[in-house]
Amino acid sequence: MRAAPPCPILSVFRSLCLVAAVFSVFLLTALHGTPNGLRAETTGASSGAYPVFKRGINLSRLQNFSRSDPNRPGKYMWPPFQGALSQVSDGELDRLRALGFDFVRLPVDTGPFLAGTDPERRLLLDGLKTLTIRLIDKGFTVLVDMHPASYNSVWTPKDILADPHGPAFQAYTDLLVQVAKRIRDLPSSKVAFELFNEPQPVCRRTDAEDWTVTQKRLYDEVRKAAPDLPIMLSGPCWSSIDGITRLDPGQYDDRTLFDAHFYSPHDFTHQSIVWSSPPWRYIAGLSYPWDRGSVENTERITRQYLEILRTGPNPPPDDAFDQARKGIRDYYDKKPDLSYIEQRFDRLADWAADHGVAPDRIVIGEFSAWRPPNGLEDDGSRKAWIEDVRKTAESHGFGWALWDYYEGFGLMTDNQARTIDPDTVEALGLDLNALTAGTGQ
Repeated sequence: MRAAPPCPILSVFRSLCLVAAVFSVFLLTALHGTPNGLRAETTGASSGAYPVFKRGINLSRLQNFSRSDPNRPGKYMWPPFQGALSQVSDGELDRLRALGFDFVRLPVDTGPFLAGTDPERRLLLDGLKTLTIRLIDKGFTVLVDMHPASYNSVWTPKDILADPHGPAFQAYTDLLVQVAKRIRDLPSSKVAFELFNEPQPVCRRTDAEDWTVTQKRLYDEVRKAAPDLPIMLSGPCWSSIDGITRLDPGQYDDRTLFDAHFYSPHDFTHQSIVWSSPPWRYIAGLSYPWDRGSVENTERITRQYLEILRTGPNPPPDDAFDQARKGIRDYYDKKPDLSYIEQRFDRLADWAADHGVAPDRIVIGEFSAWRPPNGLEDDGSRKAWIEDVRKTAESHGFGWALWDYYEGFGLMTDNQARTIDPDTVEALGLDLNALTAGTGQ
């Protein structure tokens, strides 16, 4: 069915909304004064070359789940970030700070910026900077993470990097420069800028320019625009440890940091997620460490899970259990335990030592495991895995950021009630007392 042509009245209305939004920002500033954090603009960069990230949380819903406009293909609703989960209260931020988080990784879907009109983009840039300042004022260091959506967008990582010398990539480069110019006057001890989240799934690209080359070109453009802004780099292979160790730190200055994501073993962290690839989407009950459970017990729980799925809107195929059984046996054959995790972090530490990279320039920018589905038994494996990863990262002097604040992978068990899971708090080594200290919504 062909979409209806644009309505001139709606276009005029949208323009008026943009003007009203700009005026409201001006009026609020006139009435209430400049937010405290804006004082940072007049002080310039701090004496620190880069921020030290220790214990972080990804706030992925604030500016990373945009809404497409069904009446304008390739465009977005205004504002693009809508709904209750695009908001976080002062009480929530205070509670996160009281728990012991010292930084926020702020994922930003670049699609609305790239698809928007010039006035829309200016408003989005203003909003991003205002949010960054708000988080700084709340006591957090902020990692602004450019995070192109991998779904429901014409600005996915694949689209942007299809031709690393084409118009889409140039538009992305221009956006990075614009963002860098907006935040470059914030204290260098309080903010860093991540150029691209999980840019390239393969470890080495052979059909076009490899990410290790492409990222350097992005870096050079941003560095010209913001000489003192700390910049965070990511590697190929889904920004994994295997990917980050393919970078040559000697090409970059001492204001450069490195982000590695850790979801290993992937079979464990991504089991029973409906959007995971088979067989992981059909598996439930994998244990960590491996000797906490067994093939037989996991097969039993998996059968229960498949029965639950068969009553839902997207029942699994008839051979789902056969697929799951092979995945279960492959997992237990690997015998994943603490040593399995330590070996991977040792590789990252060896790479850092070989290249003279201080451990505090490395952040595990994402890590977590999917929470067991409701109604199925939980043997504490998720908690054990998170604790082992967190402790191993800390033992090497690396910072870390849980993915993320919300349900599923995250800190909360209920997005609506904003209920925080005490087991996850404990696994992260944070302050359980803060859950009952009166801070929250």
